[in-house]
Amino acid sequence: MGHVNEVIEVLGFYGVQAQMDLLESLKAFSFAILFLGLIFAIIIIMFAIEATLLIYSLLMISVERNSSTNGVMRVLGLSKTGFVLSIFLQALMFVLPSIVLAFVMVVPSLTAMYKVLFTEE
Repeated sequence: MGHVNEVIEVLGFYGVQAQMDLLESLKAFSFAILFLGLIFAIIIIMFAIEATLLIYSLLMISVERNSSTNGVMRVLGLSKTGFVLSIFLQALMFVLPSIVLAFVMVVPSLTAMYKVLFTEE
């Protein structure tokens, strides 16, 4: 609110003072909103780390399980680039279905949350 009054003073209207009642009433909730945003950010970071570790462990299990197959393919002439590409494709096979499922489920889940939070019964 102080910034608005400074702009009004710079423009030369010294007798006018802006009052923003809605902003004043929301000021009491500013720390709670900031705290909830921080908690949600921490939860999202934890989920991202957990998803990364899960994909990494699935890839390591797959590589260890197929070590003899990978050895035979290397003997038959598979290059290092081809080996890295096959591991990348395995990672893509883990990630791609989850991304598609996330895009499919986001609209129904947001609709359900909107109905629960914002509809009056």
